[in-house]
Amino acid sequence: MEKKYLLAKMTWPEVEEILKETDIALVPVGSTEQHGPALPVDNDAYIATELTLRVAEKIWSKKKVVVAPTISFGYSPHHMDFKGTITLSESTLANVIVDICKSLAHHGFKKIILCNGHGGNETAISNALHAMSGVIDAKVFVVDWWSMGADKIREVATPPVYHACDMETSLAWYLDQRVLDDKRIDEPGRSIVPGFIEADMLAPPPRASTSYVMKDVTDSGVVGYSTKATKEKGKLVADVVLERLEEFILKVTKL
Repeated sequence: MEKKYLLAKMTWPEVEEILKETDIALVPVGSTEQHGPALPVDNDAYIATELTLRVAEKIWSKKKVVVAPTISFGYSPHHMDFKGTITLSESTLANVIVDICKSLAHHGFKKIILCNGHGGNETAISNALHAMSGVIDAKVFVVDWWSMGADKIREVATPPVYHACDMETSLAWYLDQRVLDDKRIDEPGRSIVPGFIEADMLAPPPRASTSYVMKDVTDSGVVGYSTKATKEKGKLVADVVLERLEEFILKVTKL
């Protein structure tokens, strides 16, 4: 199928025409940061982009949407000890998101969905949402793929689920990311405060928080068991995430 939903491949008259059929824009948001020795530094941006493109194609016959260019840099100072990481400040990322959404809203997109692929972006995105509330003539939403598929991840993944782990590697692999099979390693990570602050998104309560950099919890950049990753696990999660993204977009169209 021709990817008619790609904003970057449209001329301005084509954007004007598509706005007669849809007012929904999807914006992938990722990062450029280390993902251990087996995954490229673009992994968060890659996953966010692929999931967004696939849901746009999946939903096209039911509801047309437009996919904006990916925000490829995120908030990643905690990864800067590992080469190749490029980070924005939190305020810069928030401002970039606000300016992109303002531009889309100016042209007539009334519903904007940020498809986030990096947990470190969450505060910047939240700040951007607050900054735009009541200011731009559009409703802005944010979805994270791991939240959309949390129950399936808990079912199939080998914990800890955190960074360049079984789950992230499986999903990336299924989405045709470059994965260096022979470089996959296992490093479960170090606890900052055992029983309270764990490098594991699925860790049960009690939970506390603190600031730390990745070198505090991992030597390789991996927290998890990437050797347990399979494309089959990635497909199971991707299928659930895409189904729920589609459901969410269709509900947003009715607002």
